Amino acid sequence: MSAYLLTLTDDDVDTIAFVGDRYAWSDALRGLEPGENHLTEPEAWTIKEAFESDMEGGHSPFPMLDSESLLYEKLTAFWLSIV
Repeated sequence: MSAYLLTLTDDDVDTIAFVGDRYAWSDALRGLEPGENHLTEPEAWTIKEAFESDMEGGHSPFPMLDSESLLYEKLTAFWLSIV
């Protein structure tokens, strides 16, 4: 049973693929497909931990991602929803 939902567009998936394994946030999302991705609690926590690992040392979240983009907004909302 899924606990979390992350809906990605084709453009979102293309962006994630472009960033690739350069950063933990994109590497953690690379297996997801366009459309609705139903994630279990452990899967969501793994992604959350990847997001946070990129911020170590005071860095901003989601390196290489435009902070004005819809994907940035979507990932931030997903990240904050994990409790």
